Amino acid sequence: MSTSHVDERRSPEPAFTMPENHLDLVVSPGSVDPKRKASLKTTLIAVISMPLFFLFAFTIAYVSSAHAPVPHDMAITLSGPASTTDRLVDLIDEEAPDAFDVTVTTDATRAAADVSTRASVGSIVVDGSDVTTIVASGGGALAVPVVTQLGQQIAAELGGTAAVENVSPLPADDPGGSVLFFLLVICTVGAFLAITAISQVMPGARTRALVTTSAGAALLVPVLGFSVISLFVDFEVPFGSVAAVLGVGMIYSFTVGLLATLFTKLAGQGGVLLVILFLVALNFPSAGGSVPESMLPPFWQVVHNGWIGSGAFEQMRNILFFGGDGSLRWLVQLLIWTAGSIVLLLGVTALKKRGARAADDAAEGEPVRTDDAVTTVAAGAEGR
Repeated sequence: MSTSHVDERRSPEPAFTMPENHLDLVVSPGSVDPKRKASLKTTLIAVISMPLFFLFAFTIAYVSSAHAPVPHDMAITLSGPASTTDRLVDLIDEEAPDAFDVTVTTDATRAAADVSTRASVGSIVVDGSDVTTIVASGGGALAVPVVTQLGQQIAAELGGTAAVENVSPLPADDPGGSVLFFLLVICTVGAFLAITAISQVMPGARTRALVTTSAGAALLVPVLGFSVISLFVDFEVPFGSVAAVLGVGMIYSFTVGLLATLFTKLAGQGGVLLVILFLVALNFPSAGGSVPESMLPPFWQVVHNGWIGSGAFEQMRNILFFGGDGSLRWLVQLLIWTAGSIVLLLGVTALKKRGARAADDAAEGEPVRTDDAVTTVAAGAEGR
């Protein structure tokens, strides 16, 4: 009979081993495979849903805002004798109700100043039977023919001549006025793609790293974008105006990066959908670049008067074409978004840290015990 001898000097093998960083283990050992990839179905849903969401959100937003640009409460200043202007206001209200918001004055100088300071989209100065229409294509090229046509109709009503004066013309290289809007698009896409790229490469990146990335993108993207644009378009403004535009672009880009970081912290990879909604679908159509605010539908006018993109775009427009007049209103709108993004990001980060500490404390106070572990220990005891 052979007898097996057990070397009592050897310590028995533990039934199960606890990893050194046991606080990370909140389920039974082996129940979660960190190498397991998402199923093909899940991957396909993720791959298809993002472009579909972009397609529908962006298309619906842009088409609904720009498919039929007509004036909605377009601010117009009408200058001339009271006996004439009162009759003309009644005629305008009758022919185009809700299209124009007319301010009447007897001071032709004030009428011209209203356009230069952006208090009005255009002014119509009546001198006898002659009419001078004052426009500013730098404030929105689509609005110019609308104001010009109104001036021509008034001149025809009075039986006089019509002349047009453009107090804030667009650059000869950009007669449509679209290039400045492209700068807004560049700053937006460059800023949030920087965050998206970091999030893809480093899914667990800390908030500090993402904010640092936002700051770096904010410094580089506007400068590079404006430099490339300047190869094709000469805005014919002094360096101080260019520096001011770049400063606005940097604030805007940094804010976009903060929002992208916030969305990433809130929704993980799904934060891209929030970026598409807030920074593309609602942001670009309401900015006033493709269609000026005075010709947007009422819903989009409301969005324009409070959204981040319009705050930056109108401020850049003021600097380049209006000598900075009216800047405080739009700069405040942009800075409110910046401050709000910082506060929300700090709040979300603090809540996540608090939740992580609570989970760590709970795990430290209650060691992991699972059915599998208990069964293994019991089996080992019976064997002994």
